[in-house]
Amino acid sequence: MTQYTERVERARNKQAAEKWGKGVRYIHGNEGIIETKFNNGDIQYVENKPGGKTTWHREKLSKESLITNWQRALADLFKSE
Repeated sequence: MTQYTERVERARNKQAAEKWGKGVRYIHGNEGIIETKFNNGDIQYVENKPGGKTTWHREKLSKESLITNWQRALADLFKSE
């Protein structure tokens, strides 16, 4: 059974990184536009007025880059403790 340990760990890391990537990094409002940036680099722009549009800027991160960014965030989190 130990032959699959690395595969399972890789799959867990991938799933955790994808979940982390959907988290919000920051929210910023300026001149009626609310900008929400996510950990995976995607940015959502919402016009804060009746009938306002929502637009997206999608960052095209590879799975490896997302996992690397997630691992860096974890390292920074535990470093500060």
